[in-house]
Amino acid sequence: MLHREKVLAHAERRLVAQGKQKPAELLSLYKKFLKIENHRLQLKHYAGGGGREICQERATLLDIVLRHLFEPDSEASRRAADGLALVAIGGYGRGELNPCSDVDIMFLQSASMKAVTPQSNEVIQSILYTLWDVGFKVGHSTRSISGAVKQANADMFSKTALLEARFVAGERALFDLFKAEFKRRCVRGFESSFLEERVVNQKERHEKYGGTVYMQEPNIKNGCGGLRDYQNLLWVSYFKEGVSTTEGLVEKKLLHEEECRKLERAYDFLLRVRTELHYLNKRATDVLSHNFQLQIATKFHYAHKNALRRGEAFMKEYFQHARTIYHVTELISNRLYGGMLAQKTSFFRLLIHPEKQEHFDGFYSKSGAIYPETRDIFNQDPFRMMRLFLHAQQRDLVLSPEIQQLIRRRLHLVDRTFQYARANRETFHVILSQKGRVGRILRMMHEVDFLGRYIPEFGQLTCLVQHEFFHRYTADEHTLVCIEKMDRLIDTDEPRLKDYRAMFQRLQDPFVIYLALLLHDTGKASNVRYHAEASALFAQKVAARLQLTSEQRKTLILLVDNHLVLSNTAQRRNVEDPATVAEFANVVKTQANLNALMLITLADGQGTGDENWSDWKESLVWQLYRGTSKYLEGGESYYRERQIHREDVRRATTKKLSAGFADEVEAHFEYMPDAYFQNYSPADIAAHIRLFRSFLEARYSSDEFSLAPAVQWIPHPNRGHSEVWICSWDRNEILAKIAGSFSVAQLNILSADIYSRGDNLVLDIFRVCTSRFQAVTEEKEISQVWQLLNEALAQESFDFGPLLKKGRRRRTYNLTQEIDMSTRIVIDNNVHPVYSLVEIQTPDRLGLLYHLLKGFASTVANIALSRITTEKGAAIDSFYVTNAEGKKLKNPAAIEKLQKALQEAAESSE
Repeated sequence: MLHREKVLAHAERRLVAQGKQKPAELLSLYKKFLKIENHRLQLKHYAGGGGREICQERATLLDIVLRHLFEPDSEASRRAADGLALVAIGGYGRGELNPCSDVDIMFLQSASMKAVTPQSNEVIQSILYTLWDVGFKVGHSTRSISGAVKQANADMFSKTALLEARFVAGERALFDLFKAEFKRRCVRGFESSFLEERVVNQKERHEKYGGTVYMQEPNIKNGCGGLRDYQNLLWVSYFKEGVSTTEGLVEKKLLHEEECRKLERAYDFLLRVRTELHYLNKRATDVLSHNFQLQIATKFHYAHKNALRRGEAFMKEYFQHARTIYHVTELISNRLYGGMLAQKTSFFRLLIHPEKQEHFDGFYSKSGAIYPETRDIFNQDPFRMMRLFLHAQQRDLVLSPEIQQLIRRRLHLVDRTFQYARANRETFHVILSQKGRVGRILRMMHEVDFLGRYIPEFGQLTCLVQHEFFHRYTADEHTLVCIEKMDRLIDTDEPRLKDYRAMFQRLQDPFVIYLALLLHDTGKASNVRYHAEASALFAQKVAARLQLTSEQRKTLILLVDNHLVLSNTAQRRNVEDPATVAEFANVVKTQANLNALMLITLADGQGTGDENWSDWKESLVWQLYRGTSKYLEGGESYYRERQIHREDVRRATTKKLSAGFADEVEAHFEYMPDAYFQNYSPADIAAHIRLFRSFLEARYSSDEFSLAPAVQWIPHPNRGHSEVWICSWDRNEILAKIAGSFSVAQLNILSADIYSRGDNLVLDIFRVCTSRFQAVTEEKEISQVWQLLNEALAQESFDFGPLLKKGRRRRTYNLTQEIDMSTRIVIDNNVHPVYSLVEIQTPDRLGLLYHLLKGFASTVANIALSRITTEKGAAIDSFYVTNAEGKKLKNPAAIEKLQKALQEAAESSE
């Protein structure tokens, strides 16, 4: 009230006491008034003002402006405003305005007005133009009471907006009549249909924005646990119980006072965060992206020296509040709907169990949910809490609101004695041994905070933000999604997953693999560089507490410690190389471990977000899996099989070419590296040999083409990219020039395989796509690459820098997302017997590969093989290199020079 009085006093001085003003002068007056008051609100926000407090005061400020605009200052103006009421609706009607929120208003006209008079229309237009001119984004309508009622009954969103209608100015009696008519004609008799529509909308909205509270970049308004969930609860409460506040729900005994306080604190926090988002972005925005998270954490004065730790602390608090909104609103919604529950843990699924009751172990089931017989069942027998989840699994039940609340209030019973008890260990073992039925129960445990109490190593992951660029979810949600992905393998019909399904169905001990997935990321809570090692240490503690057998313990620790090794090796190493296969086989040791690791790799890959588990990535993993299986089966015979395979490929390739290619086939198989023949089919190899011939023929036929490469484009529309085969002489900066040509043409390099033939020829195979992530088929784009490449190869040194800089200015798409990722360059001489391995991880950008390859060319390092991978905003590249003599890089000065050149290339902006 004090704020309102101050603003009114300011308005009196600025707006009312100015006398007659010209329109331009009045507009300037309003702008100055709002600028001063908005600045005051911003200062109050940064001084720690509550989210709801700031939003309500912004609404009050607008009320004052609108009333002043609407107030007649002459007899003619009063007549023009007769029969009109200015009504705030939607968020403004609720009395909550964030800094850049839309302003929704309705001009309500009396029934006696057949149509808006020219005088009244002039008043309306004057108000709207003034609001637009001073910077508000206004949604508006002019309706009679009957028109508003008709619109509300035709559209649910209009009904919810009008439900929060609030009088601002004009004829109060007209507004009061509208509210009475709205309740009589839009609420009564519409309770069931409105509730049903709200349930469907809630479900669709949650699915659209990720389906979980724990998105790494949540939508603060529409996501699970967002502002809209709280507002939806109050809309439903009004239709069901006639109350529109949480205090009203407490009076109705639908909400406990403590739940009410937590819910109000959570909503206030989210409103405050949304206000800060608007201030930072200078426009309405609801996505809490990574870069905003760090800025808000700093603005809100989280007491951590490290920016990432500040961001983690802020997001942990955000998720805790969002979780409160989600769980409490779902709990109360269940009560409002008479206890109806959905089948798979969420009320908002509309599949309801038939009425059926069963009494067991101190519980009873009804309508697909499990209830407590009495409120002291856990005090009588704390171990019932673990058995409860086994009952839910065996009977396909969900937890009733009553038992959820009871568990949360009895979590102190899950103490050290509970954790070490044999009965609980055995029950937990049974739960994790049910193939295809584990994820739902672990999520159920987590939602009532039981899982983190029983397995505290996992509990540390609750609401933990992951800084890896490719993760969609928080660490705890990612883990649960991985386990649910594993569950779905048991009966999946997806053709691409049939081999995984067969592998999962043959699995002898599902308990260990499920436990490994539950623990695989627990080390992330330790803030160490290599979380897998920390996770393995936690796994040892859990194995001891659960008293696993010696064999189970070894398998568990191996799976947790190496859960990233299969994927990382496949993506960053040469999987056709026997040395890579042998090294990986020595890690997994047995076929059973390899199968388990393969399943974990799939679940972990899909659990980051389905789009991250690409066909290309999966093909590399399968290639390494099959090679390792053969190695484990045959040992040394694996190498003999590879030699036999090469001879078989040679014979098959020869059959696909005419006799005139005999010498070229011999040269190709003599000089190309072994990895090449493991990676390509006889048909591809034959096509490559023809490309080599076309290159040599063109060179000898004319001096004009002596330096021009032979190029072949192969579109793969279904895969979203094109392959580009390039054959040329091996020469200085050739790879950099190829990469530069693609980048200038605005093509995205997805991956590349680079092969140097022993007779000074190279075969480079790039996979590229358009800015729309489609195969390259336009002749114009292909021609541009060809011309640029020829021009660059015709010169000893060609600088693509100016062209790339120009391309960045004119491109109309973002090649990558903004990601929080530092550059990492590792040069390793221990991985391969012949080559030095150079691994580079850095944020991707237009022209990055060009600069990296140019960096290689400036040193003594020669690239023999490479694997280039671009994934969701990151470049993950591996290069197998030698020095000028074809040996590993051993000279410390040469290694330091290469490291420096690559670091500068990765950080270059030109």
